[in-house]
Amino acid sequence: YLKNKSKSQELHLKNTYNLTIDDYNKIFDEQKGCCKICEKHQSEFKAKLAVDHCHQTGKIRGLLCNNCNRGLGHLKDSVLLLKKAIKYIKNNI
Repeated sequence: YLKNKSKSQELHLKNTYNLTIDDYNKIFDEQKGCCKICEKHQSEFKAKLAVDHCHQTGKIRGLLCNNCNRGLGHLKDSVLLLKKAIKYIKNNI
């Protein structure tokens, strides 16, 4: 099972992001095993850190925890929406 899961992850990285396991591990090491946004360590999460990428260019931006990755996704990677969300939070504390 683990061998198949590992192979499946390898294929996903290669097919989706054109990354190898070594590429992923290099990014992971550069980030010291932490989410690039919230800076929590991988050990605090059940799921592996996700590869975050620009949907327009395909450029890899880093590895994110599930919450941070989904947050960006739900706000459609929009700087304008992120700024509006920050303003909303600041004005409603």
